[in-house]
Amino acid sequence: MTMRACLVAMLIACQPTVAADPEPEPAPEAEPTASAAAPSVEAEFADGIDQIVRKPAEIEWGPCPPGPLQGDGCQMAVLEGNPKSAQLFTLRVRTTEPFVLPAHSHPANERVTVLEGALQVGFADEVDKAKSTRFEVGDYYVNRAGAHHFVWSDEPMLLQITGIGPWKIEPVQTGEH
Repeated sequence: MTMRACLVAMLIACQPTVAADPEPEPAPEAEPTASAAAPSVEAEFADGIDQIVRKPAEIEWGPCPPGPLQGDGCQMAVLEGNPKSAQLFTLRVRTTEPFVLPAHSHPANERVTVLEGALQVGFADEVDKAKSTRFEVGDYYVNRAGAHHFVWSDEPMLLQITGIGPWKIEPVQTGEH
């Protein structure tokens, strides 16, 4: 059978069958009035499929891990996976105070989306605020594995990071001792 004949046979097989005497379609129901509240619909997923749902009000926040962002002004929440393991992860970081994260790199690509506020990112071995790019709500960027970069913000912000673990912040070693 030729490719064309095979495609035609597949198309014919997929056509809906029509009954000889189709039943008339019922009359459409009246539109609901503005005062009728729509029912709440919960997400339903196929049996056996592992689904992950995180609603903002249900996210469990904890302190940022030890390191340059640790403190009262930084919180982190893991949405998926385990950033310490060799697997896909997604986490959120929020800050309430200004911060400067010195030059560092990561062993794997780090995908960042700004959800609230803004932050500045520069690609260099040392912090130079004049040579950074501002990322605002909705902006997305990728820090490539091994790329030396610094991050800072003068305002509260919330960002989402996705990557393959283990996720590490590896400080850039400068010539200073």
